[in-house]
Amino acid sequence: MSLIIIAGGLVASFLYALTQSDSISFLTRRSRCDSCLTNLKVTDLIPIISYLKNRGRCSHCRKPVGLNYLIVEVLTILLFVMPLIVPLSYDNMLLYYLLVSILIPLSIYDFDTLLIPVHMLMLLFVSGLYLTGFEYMDVRIDFFTVVILHIFYMLFKEKIGYGDIQLFSVLAVITPFDFFIFTFLFTYIIGGISIIILDLFQTSRITKVPLVPFIAASLITTFYLYADFIDIYYGGF
Repeated sequence: MSLIIIAGGLVASFLYALTQSDSISFLTRRSRCDSCLTNLKVTDLIPIISYLKNRGRCSHCRKPVGLNYLIVEVLTILLFVMPLIVPLSYDNMLLYYLLVSILIPLSIYDFDTLLIPVHMLMLLFVSGLYLTGFEYMDVRIDFFTVVILHIFYMLFKEKIGYGDIQLFSVLAVITPFDFFIFTFLFTYIIGGISIIILDLFQTSRITKVPLVPFIAASLITTFYLYADFIDIYYGGF
C-alpha cells in the first residue's frame, strides 16, 4: 500500500503540472517554482509532506504554492488506495488508474479555468489505447458515438464546451460501450443534481459549469457500480 500511496502522489503532482504546461519543454527540464523559477530539491517534491512542511509556500522565495497541488495529491492518493479496500465492480485496474491519474488533475484545472488542454486529451487517448491494447475499440460503434456526441454539441453548445465533447469522444474509444453509456448518463444525473443544489445557495444564476469533475465522479462511480448497472439494465428487459 505504501508504494501505491507514493506512486499516486507523484503521478498526481507531475500530471497536474503537465496539465498547466503549455510547452513540451516541461518534460525535459527539472521541476521549478512558478514564481522564482528556482529548481526544486527532492525534498520539495514529496507529495503532501513537502506542501505541509513548507506551509504551502516555495522553500526558496516563500511565495504561496497553489492549494490545488495538495488537493490533487490527496484525491489521487485516496482513489489509488480505494480499490485495495473496496474491490472494483469493473475489474480493470490499469484503466482505472489511468483515468484517475489524468482526470483528477484535469478536473481541478477545469474547475479553475473552464478549459481542457488538448495535449492532456491526446495523452489520455494514446495511453488509453496502448494500455487497453485496442480491446474496446469498435470502429463502427465508436464512429457513430462520436457523431452523436457532436450532434449533441451542436444542439446544446451554449450549455456544454467542445472540450467536454472531445473528452467524451476519447472515453468512448478507450472504454467499453456500455461502460461509456453509464458514465455519460450518470454525468448528467450527478451534474444536474449538483447544479440544482448550488442554485439554491447562489444569489446569481449559474451560467458555466466545469463538467470534467462530474465526468470523473461518474467514471469512478461506474467502476464501483458497473455490475449493479448491468443488472438493472438487463433486468429491465
